[in-house]
Amino acid sequence: MISDHSDLKSIVSRFTDEQVSTPVFVANVLREAIISGTLPPHSLVRQDTAADAMGVSKIPVREALRTLEGENLISFERNRGARVLPGSIREMIEIFELRKVIEPHLLQLSIPNLTNEDLSDAQNLITREAQSTNQKELGELNRQFHEIILSGAKETIGYKFQAILFTTSERYLRLSLKEPSSQTRSNAEHQLLISACSARDGDKAKELLVKHLESAQSVIHEKLKQDKSVDS
Repeated sequence: MISDHSDLKSIVSRFTDEQVSTPVFVANVLREAIISGTLPPHSLVRQDTAADAMGVSKIPVREALRTLEGENLISFERNRGARVLPGSIREMIEIFELRKVIEPHLLQLSIPNLTNEDLSDAQNLITREAQSTNQKELGELNRQFHEIILSGAKETIGYKFQAILFTTSERYLRLSLKEPSSQTRSNAEHQLLISACSARDGDKAKELLVKHLESAQSVIHEKLKQDKSVDS
C-alpha cells in the first residue's frame, strides 16, 4: 500500500509553531501521522511526496525517517523506501514491562527534587486532561504529566531510556485513551500519583505508578487482540 500523503497537510498545521529543527519537525509530523493512523500500517512513505506535503526538501525527511526507524515505527526496504510497521502485542508487552521497572525507580529519585511549581504544573495538566475529549491533546497531556513527575531525575541514564520507551509506547497508549472509561481511570490515577508526589511519599508513588502502567497495559492488550492489523 502506498499512501498519497494528502492528509499530512492537516497534521503539518498543528506543528508549524514549534521552535525545532526541520528534521525534528518532520519527525514529529510523521510520528503523529503513524500514531493517529493517517499513515496506516504497512503503507509506504514516499520521501518526495512527504517532502512536498510538508514543504521541505527530501534531506530532512530522510533524517526524520531514520529517527522513526530507531523508534521502531518504520522499516526500510531495499528499492522501495520506508514502510510503516504495524506494531505488535509482543512489542507492547515488552515496552510496558520495561516501563514498569524503569519509571518507578526514576520516580523515587525524582520526588525529592520536584518543586512546588512542578507539582502545580502537574495538577493543572490533570485538570485539563479531565476536561479534554481530543485524542491528540490527551496524548500530549499524558506525556507532559509523566515528564513532569519524572523530571527530578533528568540527569540519570534511566531518564533517557524512559523517554525512548514512552515514545515507542505512544502508538499503543492512544488505543487506551479512545475509551472514555479509560480516560476517566487514567485521570483518577494521575490524581492519586500527584497526591503521593506532593506528600513526598516515594514508596506509595512507586506502587501507584506500577498499578497505573498495569491498568493501561491490560486495556491496550485487549484492544490489540481485536485489531487485525496488529501482529501478535
